[in-house]
Amino acid sequence: MAGDYLAHLQAAAESALASLRRHAVPPTALNYAVWFTHHAGQNPALSKTIRELEAKGEPLDEVRHLELVERFLGRTAQLERIQELVGKADGALGAIAGELGGFRADTAAYGATLEGAATTLERSGRSDGIARLVAELQAATAAMRARAEALEQELGRRDAELAALRVDLAKAEDAMSSDPLTGIGNRRRFDRALEKLAREAIEQGAPLSLLMVDIDHFKRFNDTWGHPVGDLVLKLVAAKLAEKALPPRIAARYGGEEFALLLPATDLGSACELAERIRSEVGDREVVLKSDGRRLGTVTLSIGAARFRPGEPLDRFLARADAALYRAKASGRNRVEREAD
Repeated sequence: MAGDYLAHLQAAAESALASLRRHAVPPTALNYAVWFTHHAGQNPALSKTIRELEAKGEPLDEVRHLELVERFLGRTAQLERIQELVGKADGALGAIAGELGGFRADTAAYGATLEGAATTLERSGRSDGIARLVAELQAATAAMRARAEALEQELGRRDAELAALRVDLAKAEDAMSSDPLTGIGNRRRFDRALEKLAREAIEQGAPLSLLMVDIDHFKRFNDTWGHPVGDLVLKLVAAKLAEKALPPRIAARYGGEEFALLLPATDLGSACELAERIRSEVGDREVVLKSDGRRLGTVTLSIGAARFRPGEPLDRFLARADAALYRAKASGRNRVEREAD
């Protein structure tokens, strides 16, 4: 059964790579996903559209591939699906490799037995049909051993292909979990990290704190100096959060000018102390444009802090941090507020 499944995956993978070469598009994870899904017969609507486009002779370039991904697959869902398939293929390869190892061991033992029998017959001086039969069995055993070695080489090649695909998937996953402007995590990475860290906090009995960070009067930077300056301010704040977010901490752009910092193994008091350092270090620095020396003033932050309570819904945890953030903004901004008792 494992062999049949692996053969199906191999055929779909080879056809997908051939299609990418035929249409001259790079074999990225998402482009590969389009053709793998098509050749594996996993999405009839996608396959129908591809056949229609090819029949009309329309170009299937990178832009078209992106449209197909967005329309039929969904970036996140498809990456997870490919990762699942790669995991299953790994399992299939492992199962076959294990069976092959046992087969080679049995073949080697059988070959040794035949060699011993041939030696015994040779010493006895017998040259009848039994000796010829043993010689034929020896030849067949040697052929079986050669086929097993060839199969091992083929499995090694397939394993290398899967390893390359895993690397590509990891890069795609990282790209989809990062904010393209600031380089820190995006909302998707934050949500995943929050679930993981909350689970670990419960299992380990350790604290988990959260800082919600908002740039004060951010619209003023955009309106006064333009969006490039606004982008510069976002990068400045993100860099400071990244500086304070050594693993296992997670910094992420939560949305717009709002950021989040997850702090595992950190109680609420320590989280507030860190928040004050971040607020002070950002606020003490005047923003100056290197291009022309224009002084843009300082950037101030409002920060809300909350601690996770084991067993509570995660949205309630987030709501407490948000409420603390809005108290900081309502109290004059440029301050840190902790969750209400």
